Amino acid sequence: MPVTDAYFPFLIDRQMYKIFDGEELEHWRKAAEQHGFSLLGRAKDRYQLVLGCHKCGNATLKRSSVVLGYNPECGNCIRERREAAATKVGATLLGPDPEGDRHYGTYQFACGHVDRRQHTRVEAAAAGGHNLSCDTCTNEQHATEAAEHGWTLIGPSARNDQSYRKYEHECGHSQDVAVANMRYGDVNCAGCSETWSSKPSKIYLLSFTLPNLPAIKLGYSNNPTMRLRQVQLDRGETQGTLDQEIELKTGHDAICLEKAMHRHIKAHWPKLIVTREDFRDHLTTTSEIYHACGRAFIIALINAVDNGWDPNQTDNWQQFTSFRDQDA
Repeated sequence: MPVTDAYFPFLIDRQMYKIFDGEELEHWRKAAEQHGFSLLGRAKDRYQLVLGCHKCGNATLKRSSVVLGYNPECGNCIRERREAAATKVGATLLGPDPEGDRHYGTYQFACGHVDRRQHTRVEAAAAGGHNLSCDTCTNEQHATEAAEHGWTLIGPSARNDQSYRKYEHECGHSQDVAVANMRYGDVNCAGCSETWSSKPSKIYLLSFTLPNLPAIKLGYSNNPTMRLRQVQLDRGETQGTLDQEIELKTGHDAICLEKAMHRHIKAHWPKLIVTREDFRDHLTTTSEIYHACGRAFIIALINAVDNGWDPNQTDNWQQFTSFRDQDA
């Protein structure tokens, strides 16, 4: 029962196969029908059956043992599903994995770059409604972000954490840094950098729209924009904004002034303090959240500090601003 020289007159899994001249057993036919296929013949060798898929109408090749003992899937349906998932995330499935792993395929991304991807990851991206990331474009973005802050992207980090990369500072020192921290320049070089306490910092005012009340936060950071992102559990819900910031020469100055300002607020306007129970489900911070009605008062304190007021030295802050308590 050899393989003949004649080919099937239709594509099987998008290929042409020679007909295998052999008996088509009835229990093969029954098993195929139970799984949603018609037995169309035999091809390639004595172990392979040609099945017609009842769902897509195309032919696929399966081993007789798979048809009898397992739940065979149509290769054409699988490919169509993967192609649809790729299209949904802005990519194109080009073909099988060049390394021969059946779980992977070759994809072209919307940017034009081509790379291998795990099929299930592509389908998960399509189900989640987000685009498929391109490693080349992502690395270029990370390199550009690093260059803006005097760093060079080297490659993957030594730690087993996809959120980190290895970078080299312009001084020659290399270290692992979180990608998010590098994006916003919130990183110190362990080889030459200043510590947080000696490098410049800022006192800031943030606003949030909590579901039950509007609130504000007074704090300090060398990067208030990144702090704004960090403090919100769901930025779409709380809609945080950076309303004001003033610069201090060092982080030490910033923390000393900021702590003193909180003590001043607690002493003069304790009713402005929002209890943690009112914001714990929406903000990561544990304290230093105030009712928005105290905005004018706290802005006046920030302006006073910017004009030279030191709450650690004197309580007479109003000489540095035109604000009056009764206006709060």
